[in-house]
Formats: sequence, structure tokens, C-alpha cells
Amino acid sequence: MTVREIARSSASLLQADDIEELLAAEDVNAEDDADVKALVRCVNLAVSELAGNGFLRDASATAEAADGVIPFAVLSPAPIKITAVRKNGVCVNFAVDGRGIAVYADGTYEVRYTPAPPEYGLDDETELAEFCPSDAAACLAARNYCLVTGRTDDASVWDQMYERHAELFRLTRRASLPTRKWK
Repeated sequence: MTVREIARSSASLLQADDIEELLAAEDVNAEDDADVKALVRCVNLAVSELAGNGFLRDASATAEAADGVIPFAVLSPAPIKITAVRKNGVCVNFAVDGRGIAVYADGTYEVRYTPAPPEYGLDDETELAEFCPSDAAACLAARNYCLVTGRTDDASVWDQMYERHAELFRLTRRASLPTRKWK
């Protein structure tokens, strides 16, 4: 799903027909419009928030711990959330502080983390297609746009809609049945 698609969905939700027409027109440079720029910025904020809520794919990296710390600099792109740390395939306890990821001993670790999304342009493809319904991203971008433009009452409505989508995602992620065993 591209930033343009999310922005167009948000403009449709907000009933901002002028912004939606600019985003739909292919022969017009939509990036020059101030409202479109603001909406693209709001989509980027929404993607960052969705990443923090687990809607983006995790990355993994092998890193060395020195003095009980794995520095953030060895993780590229930069992490926004550390999901798990493993040593020899076994999950280990860890803590995150200003120096990096604190572990109990030095050695080689596998770190699973959610990377910080880059700053997307209008026609860039986001990583949200696999995990996030487009409605959730559009609601969150609409909420951000309402906050930026001072429409706080509308923003609370779109925030509630996003929370519904996020809760459905959390429920479907948790809902799994063990495989059936036949005797």
C-alpha cells in the first residue's frame, strides 16, 4: 500500500474532496499543495505509530555484546521496539537502557526488533500491506490530520475507529489453536 493510497483513503474519510482530487490526478504535482504535504506528514506519523503497535514486520540481526551491552548502532535500521533476544536459540532476559540492550553476559546474540520506518514520499510503498488493514492506517492518518488542523472532536472519532481496528488485530494475533493430536 502506497502513501498516496493511504492519503487518498484518509481524504475520503475526512470528506476533503479537494485533497482527494489532487491525489487522484496523475498530471498534477500534488506534492506542491500545503494540505497534501500535511496529509503525507500525517501518514508518515501514522506509519510510525503503527510500527510501534506491531503492525510492521520484525527484523532480526546477529550482534555481539561487549560488557553486557549490545549497542543500538549495530542494528540497522534503528529499532523502535525490541521483541526478543536469543543466545544459542534460547530466549534470554534483557533490558533496554540508554547504552543499548543490556544482557547478562558477553557473546553473540540474535536480536528481533521492529525497525523504525523511513520517511516515505508520496509515491513510496509502505510495509503495511501484510499486517495492517488499509482502514486502520487511513483512520490513524485522518486522526493525525484532524489534530494538526485543530479539529480535536473529529480526531477523537478517528482515534476510536483506529482503536477498534487495532483491537481486532490484537485478537486475531492472539487467537490460535494448538494442532489437534490424534491417538
